[in-house]
Parts: sequence; structure tokens; C-alpha cells
Amino acid sequence: MADQLPTSTTDVVYEDTGAAAPLVYFDIVGAYGTMNGAVEIELATRILVPKPDGSTDVKFLSSGRIRCTPTAAANLRNSLDAALKMLEQPQANMTAIAAGKLN
Repeated sequence: MADQLPTSTTDVVYEDTGAAAPLVYFDIVGAYGTMNGAVEIELATRILVPKPDGSTDVKFLSSGRIRCTPTAAANLRNSLDAALKMLEQPQANMTAIAAGKLN
């Protein structure tokens, strides 16, 4: 039987692992591609490197790698689209911005 997506998020069992799961912050997607049917995405974080002459170089460091099935990639894309749509909605007050929003 083929894998099927749950019809709603209430069908998904989610176990909170607390601090065991890493938090990945990134500024850009450095590269992406596919290999053997898997989606590959390289995440990068911007850093500032001071130079002896007082100037600064901007560089990017790898901060994470995503490897997943096409179905998982589609779920990630849909979640990112939904989160971005939340940002487009006008906020009732500034305390709501500080608290954030969850689905």
C-alpha cells in the first residue's frame, strides 16, 4: 500500500522531545538538489569576519542539511507557505507579535 498523507493534522501523533531536537537558524538556502529520489537542501548562516585592517568580510557557514522524501518536502513547503501567510495578516496589537502565533 502506498504511503498516504493524513487528511488533517489531528491524525498525526506528535511527541515533544524538548531540548533533544536541534534548533536550526539560517539566513539563506546555499544549495538544493535531488539524489536517488531524495530532496537535498543546504542551509547557511551569515557571519561577519573582522579583518586586521578594521574592515569586515561577510561569509556564509553551513548551518544545517535537510534530506527528505518528496512528500516530506511538500509538507515542509506547505507549512512554510502557511507560516508566511500568518505574517501577512494584520496584527491586532503589538503584544500578539511578541507572543508569536502557532497553528
